[in-house]
Amino acid sequence: MMTTPDPGHDCAATLREIEAFLDGEVDVAVHERIQIHLSDCSPCMQRAEFRRHVKVIIRSKCTPEAVPGALEQRIRSLLDEPPVAQ
Repeated sequence: MMTTPDPGHDCAATLREIEAFLDGEVDVAVHERIQIHLSDCSPCMQRAEFRRHVKVIIRSKCTPEAVPGALEQRIRSLLDEPPVAQ
């Protein structure tokens, strides 16, 4: 769908907001404006797709792993100790 680009919303503005857009953290008006820009601007669409792909990779590689019990206990005991005066 080709639409008339929004002259007030250029590539720099789109790329400043792209992370929030990809994370679903923009309001409906901003989402629509960015979506229109991306549909008309191949370079911005390519950058958005690259960033979306990076997010997928990071999400798949940075899964929470259980902390070994001994380490968790040691950290908790250190947090419970009073601060050392300097």
